[in-house]
Formats: sequence, C-alpha cells, structure tokens
Amino acid sequence: MTTKQWDAVYARTYWAAQRRAPRGPEERDRQAWTPSLAVALVAVAVHVLVVLVYGFSTMATDGCGPDHCPAGVTGPLTAMSLAYYGIFTLTPSAVLVALALPWRYRWRRVRILVACAGLLPHLTVILSLVALLAFG
Repeated sequence: MTTKQWDAVYARTYWAAQRRAPRGPEERDRQAWTPSLAVALVAVAVHVLVVLVYGFSTMATDGCGPDHCPAGVTGPLTAMSLAYYGIFTLTPSAVLVALALPWRYRWRRVRILVACAGLLPHLTVILSLVALLAFG
C-alpha cells in the first residue's frame, strides 16, 4: 500500500474511533432542542382529539345537570376540565423549561422527562374519558 492509502485508512479509523468515543457529561448537546420540538408537535397533533373528547363528554352529560349527576360522572368531568385548562399552562411551561435547561449531555434525561411532562394534561383528558365511560 502506498502512503496515501495508509493515510486514508488511518483517517477512517481515527474518524470512526472519534465517533464511537464516549461523550463527556460537560460536552454540548447539539440535539437538545429535539425533545421540546417533539412534544410540541405531538401536543398540537393530539389537541384536536382532546378538544373533541372534552367537548363531547361535557355535552353527553348535559342531561343530568350539575346537581343530579352521580359521582362516577362528576369526578372524571372535573379532572377532564382541570386537565384541559392545564394544557394551556403546563405544556408550554414544560417545553420552555426543557429548552432552558443547560444544553449538556448530562441534562439530556432531565430535559426529556420535563418535556414529556407537558403531555400529562393531554393524557389525563383521554384517561378521564375512559374513566367516564367505565364508571359513568
């Protein structure tokens, strides 16, 4: 092999070793924005479903009135309405906090958990529908 070929082999192995090298916890995370973006896109996509679930659930229980509904109906409806209003406060807050955390590799898990916490109100509305259908 010529010197040029050996240099190419060395460059490939050096590049591969650098790519597989463990990252230090203080190294900058270039993908730190992805959890926030993913949660924001999922939240926007699921929001239509949440609005339909919340709207139809309250309309379907309109016949019993606020004073005559059983606890199996009022409990999930209360949780659903609180979670629906939590969507407009918790989800943007979680996305912004996830973006505000330090963009280092050691904060990656915390950043993902905080961003995913923004989807809890959406999940609560959908699970309240399941509880409403089961107990109501």
